[in-house]
Amino acid sequence: MRTAIDSSRRRLVFGAAALLSGAALPRGASSAIASSAPRRLEIGVIPYLPTATLIAGHQSLRRYFEDTFKRPVGLSTAPDFRSFQGRVLDGDFDFTVIGPGPGWQAHLDRGHQVVAVSKRMVHIYILVAKDSPIKSVAELRGTKLSTIDPLTVTSQTTMAVLRDNGLQPGTDIQVRHEKNPFNVAQALALGEVSAGGFPNIAYPNLPADIRDKLRILVETEGIPGVLFMVRPAADVPTPEEFQVALFRFVATEGGRAYLKEFNHDGLLMPDLKALRTLDRFVPETRRLIAG
Repeated sequence: MRTAIDSSRRRLVFGAAALLSGAALPRGASSAIASSAPRRLEIGVIPYLPTATLIAGHQSLRRYFEDTFKRPVGLSTAPDFRSFQGRVLDGDFDFTVIGPGPGWQAHLDRGHQVVAVSKRMVHIYILVAKDSPIKSVAELRGTKLSTIDPLTVTSQTTMAVLRDNGLQPGTDIQVRHEKNPFNVAQALALGEVSAGGFPNIAYPNLPADIRDKLRILVETEGIPGVLFMVRPAADVPTPEEFQVALFRFVATEGGRAYLKEFNHDGLLMPDLKALRTLDRFVPETRRLIAG
């Protein structure tokens, strides 16, 4: 399993070092920045952690963009995954930190450009209580599982794991969808459900008293991690300018602290061929958004 993961990770790397060593923002301001009254740039962050945590933790990135592009920069999220994806597709954000499945839909359907990928690949955990007698997914038959929004790769992968083990969601096992990963873990720790589908990237952010009550029953193969994306537009910096600024940011002390806080392990340049593995999530994401 790890060999496949490492191979996929290697495909994602094709030049971050070259970017950091040789690239530079164009001399002078871009046409968008040179405007006498440029509009505020908007950063959007997927709501996979409590809002206060996301907003506070992304302030260093917001300030770096503000200093680099010499214009105001706003920062926001949304109450839930579906409304956030609606804002992304409606063009509310110029720069987005987003999950791989919804992000890839934005690339295919709206032309948003991936400028970086989190080095930490996404694995989905099937969690149970630490003292649970359950030893396999098949033993979850007749129980209840919680996970996050169906449009996420977490939920879609969790459903695939259940089916691969002979369990039909909604028939052989009841599924409850929560607002965010914390609520999934909390429901499991409180004994409200027997299992939870959970993204690895949020696991280290759980309070220790909750995490200590849980056990990883299954860990899936990795897929490309959190995406950093730009919506191309005439009145904002180009995707290339955002990319240079982002990689310069993560080379600073504040940027390194940002990477550590959100468990990114670093950033990689995008390899679109490797990202095509996300194609399988897009039909269900489109169906749910349209519905």
